[in-house]
Amino acid sequence: MRGEAARMKCLAPPGRAGGSAGLCGFARQWRGTLCCAAWTATALLAAAGCSQRVETSYGHRRGLGRHSSVNGTAVLAEMFERAGHRVSSWGLLSPRLQQRADCIVWFPDDFEPPTEEVRDWFENWLTDSPGRTLIYVGRDFDAAPLYWQKVLPSAPAPQAAEIRRRLKAANKDFQTRRNALPDGEDADWFTIDDSAGARAVRNLDGEPEWLDGIDPTSVRIELNSRVVPSEWYDVWLCSGDDPIVSCENWHGSRLILVANGSFLLNLPLVNHEHRKLAGKLVDTVGAPRQTVIFLESGAGGPMVHEEDPAVSVPTGMEALTTPPMLWMFLHLSLAGVIFCFSRWPIFGLPRRLPSVGLSDFGRHIQALAELLARSDDREYATSRWEHYQKTVRPSEEK
Repeated sequence: MRGEAARMKCLAPPGRAGGSAGLCGFARQWRGTLCCAAWTATALLAAAGCSQRVETSYGHRRGLGRHSSVNGTAVLAEMFERAGHRVSSWGLLSPRLQQRADCIVWFPDDFEPPTEEVRDWFENWLTDSPGRTLIYVGRDFDAAPLYWQKVLPSAPAPQAAEIRRRLKAANKDFQTRRNALPDGEDADWFTIDDSAGARAVRNLDGEPEWLDGIDPTSVRIELNSRVVPSEWYDVWLCSGDDPIVSCENWHGSRLILVANGSFLLNLPLVNHEHRKLAGKLVDTVGAPRQTVIFLESGAGGPMVHEEDPAVSVPTGMEALTTPPMLWMFLHLSLAGVIFCFSRWPIFGLPRRLPSVGLSDFGRHIQALAELLARSDDREYATSRWEHYQKTVRPSEEK
């Protein structure tokens, strides 16, 4: 657990060189990244709109369909990559992760705060080596209702009723999952306060480096419950009394708390101001070539392992039951079945064909006639017939 020595103010707001110097060239440094992120986020929104089912899995940057989820982290991960960092995904807390990661970005798909075991693991990881960063993003936001709100105004009249139904269902699902939210529980890092009610953020306060170049009136951050940091945190960005981004120093490392993902997930990053705020968050990690791990976990949080799980490489027939080989095998099998039906079709019950005698001279005549017909030369066929009549028939008559 934390000692008094660890309870220090966070040394510097975002900036690779610390303070405002690190963000003086922010516009130049991030112009290309923001442009690419805008195209990527817009493409994800368009892709979701083209399908009948909208992917809503939360907190994943990869996986079948998950990278294009409105609640995914693929766009934010790409911003880290374009800032020069090495990005990968992880699903558990293990010794290998503890040694490898310089920065861990965690979007837990769990309304409960981290367990004591998980907090202890992260605190040890932060203390082991200075310069590490943990970015914890609160769960109390879901982009699925936001998606249906965005597509409803431009929807054709015949589809509007269905979109309203899906919007209602998305809101109901989100509120049902929020029932697990512990109001007022002290999680050591922060306290969750659900008494203030939901509100939209239209004004921003905080460190000048975070406010520079941001138009608060264009921000669409949503606050449901409040992630209230302990007294040892510096608040970098807030709206009135509600903290949005805050930081605490841990023996030279940093724990950054973000209220929720309403400006960091795939769909919210379509907003230009959100991309600029996300860029400032990426900038806090430091110099390029850091190893950034996106931790992906569901209800109950990530499992803590004392040893790294053994890597099992499937062999033989087992390989055909493991993705992606499984999907390739199924597709090839289907293609083989279609080929067999097209190449050797049998319609109805099989029957025995009548046997044909080899001594039937009439078949020879028929075959010869077919050959002459295939030559498509009437004059030649006639000459052969006349030759037969003059040469063969007279001899037969004698």
